[in-house]
Amino acid sequence: EALPIIEKIARIMESHDNAMLVEGHTDNIPIRSSSFPSNWELSAARAASVVRYLSIEGISPQRMGAMGYGEFRPVVRNDTPKGRLKNRRVVLLVSKSTDLRQSLMN
Repeated sequence: EALPIIEKIARIMESHDNAMLVEGHTDNIPIRSSSFPSNWELSAARAASVVRYLSIEGISPQRMGAMGYGEFRPVVRNDTPKGRLKNRRVVLLVSKSTDLRQSLMN
């Protein structure tokens, strides 16, 4: 469902040089699988997959970074299925700067 949105973001951002940070988040239900031993890995993979897709769509990888926060930055409580669904998300931060590291320092 998110791919058309990511494609639109890529089309908008290709004419700008702003740095971007993609944050991955999860709910607080522990995950233990061969691919994702914890929510840290799952959230980082969510962010990395968006960065990869933006790169495929033509955004320079030098402009982007991916960060996983696991379940530690919820936007709502995790005590309902609806709340957990809202916490399983990816956030795209667009900096006013062209330097990603400088953006993170400020």
